[in-house]
Amino acid sequence: MKIVIVIIIIIFFVGLNLYIRISTLKYYKELIAKRIQFSFTDLFSNVKWNEITENKYPQDKVLLNRFRKHILITGSVFVLSIMIVIMMLFILRNNI
Repeated sequence: MKIVIVIIIIIFFVGLNLYIRISTLKYYKELIAKRIQFSFTDLFSNVKWNEITENKYPQDKVLLNRFRKHILITGSVFVLSIMIVIMMLFILRNNI
């Protein structure tokens, strides 16, 4: 039973990882094609992000905001899924 649960968890993480990589790559290709550059830390600062979208790349504001929203949501989903799996494993360890 424990082996089946571990295999399901591994399949879940591989699937989630592939989904995140493929969907992020689509946005990333668009940003590269338009030669848009910014720092990864800019994604987490509203002040820096607004400066980039309004001063540097106002014509690509929609694309930049979609990319930022996608990165933040998929990152949150990934962290949340890790926390759920850890909690499930902890519960299973104590019950079995």
